[in-house]
Amino acid sequence: MASWGALGRTPYFFSARRSFREERLLSYIRREHRRGRHLADILEDPYVRRCGSSEFVWATLRDTPLLELLESDCREAIRQHIAAVSQAG
Repeated sequence: MASWGALGRTPYFFSARRSFREERLLSYIRREHRRGRHLADILEDPYVRRCGSSEFVWATLRDTPLLELLESDCREAIRQHIAAVSQAG
C-alpha cells in the first residue's frame, strides 16, 4: 500500500485543495471586475470554466462576500462618474 507521508495523516488534506481553488477563482473575478469587466463576461472566461463546473462557480460566489464587494465597487464607480459629470457641467 502506498504511503501518503505527512499529508496522509491530516484529515484536512483534501478539503484544503477546494478552498485554494475557491480563493483563486474569487481573486480572479475580483481583479477582472476592478478592471471594468462585467460579471457575466468574467464568468464566460476560459479560466473560470477550467476552475470547475458552473455549479461550483455559483456555489463559490453564493458562499462568499464577493457579491457584496462587487456591489460596493459598482456603487463607488457610479459615485465617481456622477462627481465627474457634475464637475464637467
